[in-house]
Amino acid sequence: MSRSWLDRLLPAAWQPRVMMYLHPQHISWSRQGAGFKRTQLDHGRLNIEHEGRDLAPLLARLPQAMQEAGVARTRLEVVLSSDFMRYAIVPNPDGATNREELGMLCRHAFQRVHGDIVTEWDIQLSLAGLGGNGLASAVDQALLTALMQEVAEVKGKLVSVQPALAHAFQYAAKSSADGIFALRESGRLSLLAWKNHSWVAVRLQPITDDWQSALEAGVRSLRLQLDMADATPLQVCELAGDAMQPRMMSWQPQAHWTMAGAGA
Repeated sequence: MSRSWLDRLLPAAWQPRVMMYLHPQHISWSRQGAGFKRTQLDHGRLNIEHEGRDLAPLLARLPQAMQEAGVARTRLEVVLSSDFMRYAIVPNPDGATNREELGMLCRHAFQRVHGDIVTEWDIQLSLAGLGGNGLASAVDQALLTALMQEVAEVKGKLVSVQPALAHAFQYAAKSSADGIFALRESGRLSLLAWKNHSWVAVRLQPITDDWQSALEAGVRSLRLQLDMADATPLQVCELAGDAMQPRMMSWQPQAHWTMAGAGA
């Protein structure tokens, strides 16, 4: 029996997995063994010379990253840095009666802000709550196409591509009726707010080493704009360095910061 046939018969949990994080300045990856209890077998990082929103430097390093990560004959899960993403709040996605209508709702949410450039983007509904607004994400189709081509070239299986914000929220966030979720990445801060279990705002902004001040200012602005109480829960998460999984942070304004593991 060939290896390809064997892979089809094995449950997903018993197939090797590679997680890869794409950032404008680096590609990080973690290779994990088969089985329900995943163990890291290897990890690595490729640095990238990057300027602006140019995708060329990243795309040029993808083949090397695929080879070094050992993507061949594995299941690949990709997380995209917020630098590559755009977001929009989509009112009442439950009102769509089919995929076409849902796609039109999501595209319109971006088109009214960005114009016809949205035709070059892949747009998906990333997060949605029943009866509330949805959160749509958009990424350059050129990046997804190149990614799929490289994975096919090495005979891997691309099983998921997620924005870092959705990845971190689903992994680490705790449920509450109202709240603000903050994700810190290298050079980037994302803020996501919801009221009554419905998304109401999303913001992305560049940050420097003093990102705590940027976070405090952003949270104050959101609470004021959205008429949210000062006691509204704030959850702060970090996806930095070569970490494949987000880490929650305990946070107090103008106080010291401590790390708390969000899981292995």
